[in-house]
Amino acid sequence: MFLAVLIALALPAPAAAADDKCEQCLGGTPDSPIQMEIFSDFQCPACRGLYMETVKPVLRDYASVDKVCVIYHEFPLAMHPLAREAARYSLAAQKLGRLQWLAVVDALYTNQAAWSMSGGVQATAAKALSPADFQKVLQLIQDPSINAAIERDIALGNKRGVQST
Repeated sequence: MFLAVLIALALPAPAAAADDKCEQCLGGTPDSPIQMEIFSDFQCPACRGLYMETVKPVLRDYASVDKVCVIYHEFPLAMHPLAREAARYSLAAQKLGRLQWLAVVDALYTNQAAWSMSGGVQATAAKALSPADFQKVLQLIQDPSINAAIERDIALGNKRGVQST
């Protein structure tokens, strides 16, 4: 399966685009000299491999010292019935802050086989967060802006020619 990862040298961007990238920056800052954009599906085994073998080390070794900005886009594929639900939990956690977002992203990829079989996306997200944060996430996933954000990421991926993850 094709992995959609775009890597580019950081160039000055219009303010609105920079704000969008800042919000979607899983690690590093938008001012980092290298930007790595990822279009990913939480239920995709190849995406899990990319996260575990490449993205985690990049976050640890390069994004943590602002050498790379990892810009994450939700790209749930129709073939994965739980991918959109996982994306919704990811985006809701993102609204709480980067630490909560990273915790949910890591839990979803690390435990992909278990929740994909059991349908336990919600339980996986719950274990990654404090009870108070998880209650906030449960409220946030009801917000229509969550689904709109997923649709924007899919549209951006389609515009850039991403056909799969």
